[in-house]
Amino acid sequence: MNVPFGFIPGFLPGASSLLESLDTPILIILRDSSHLHGTLRSYDQFSNLVVSECVRRVYIISKGVYKEEKRGLEVVRGDTIIMLGEYDENAGGRGGGLRKVEEEEFKEIEGGLKEGEEKVMVWDFDQDLNA
Repeated sequence: MNVPFGFIPGFLPGASSLLESLDTPILIILRDSSHLHGTLRSYDQFSNLVVSECVRRVYIISKGVYKEEKRGLEVVRGDTIIMLGEYDENAGGRGGGLRKVEEEEFKEIEGGLKEGEEKVMVWDFDQDLNA
């Protein structure tokens, strides 16, 4: 069977499936509930990622706000990734009603939270792993 040079099969197993996501905007949710946005530049067989123009978003869902921390070029370990997907950065208006605020305003809002009120978006993935 002759396979032409550069042929990419319809299904790529494991980390190879990230091939089609190279140089596209991605959202990564990590085990510590961090949300990273950036452009996927490279990956390896362990799903370790190199993300350029990386921005970390921190949310206070109860107040409907978030802040962004610019990270630049980021290397993300594959074993810390919970979810990874492409997103349309030009979609606009799909922020779920969340408002972007600057660091100072975010700290004021965070300081004014009541006892027991959620400070950030929490994903407790480890709870499900305790069998």
